[in-house]
Amino acid sequence: MAPSLWSRALAEFLGTFALLQASLGSLAWGEGPLVPALASGLAILVMVVALGGVSGAHFNPAVSLVFFLEGALKARELLAYWLAQLLGSLSASGMAAFLYPGVLAKGLPTSSDWGRGLAAEVLGAFFLVLVILMVVRTRHPLAGVAIGLTVTLLVLALASLSGGAFNPARWAGPALLLGDLGGALVYLPGPFLGGLLALAVSRALARGEAG
Repeated sequence: MAPSLWSRALAEFLGTFALLQASLGSLAWGEGPLVPALASGLAILVMVVALGGVSGAHFNPAVSLVFFLEGALKARELLAYWLAQLLGSLSASGMAAFLYPGVLAKGLPTSSDWGRGLAAEVLGAFFLVLVILMVVRTRHPLAGVAIGLTVTLLVLALASLSGGAFNPARWAGPALLLGDLGGALVYLPGPFLGGLLALAVSRALARGEAG
């Protein structure tokens, strides 16, 4: 029997919560991208393995949109996933703020240059979603490892430009609790644009394989 929508939404809540908690909590170790990159990648790896069979382990509204466009989600399922991801982000951000006072201000992704920040978010989301689509298509047994390592590498490569979110949920929780929505034009369109580009490329690759 397939998991109910409630179970799938709960899995998305838990996975997004774990990602945000790991990313924000790791900032208590100090400055620099290495520890947050490792923490985020490991959180994704573990949650993909643990919850992938329940919800598909999206934990990212841009990923859910792509799977909706692929026909894997219905409209109401997409909305349920988005709501669960937002609530997971808000809950984890609130917990992190309680456990580590001041961490939200450090953990809110920011960019000093709108153009470069947006480009970094588009690029990061593109490669992240492309990897997800390809490992799902091939049913690769190491999908969790591939996706987790992709997150770690992308944060290390691009965090200096945008903070390395590549996920609207990674930005939304801290931003809403802080009341700082100044990055909305970077962290909302960027991941969605990157995801749509990845979908187009993955379809082109699939046509090439079929030909």
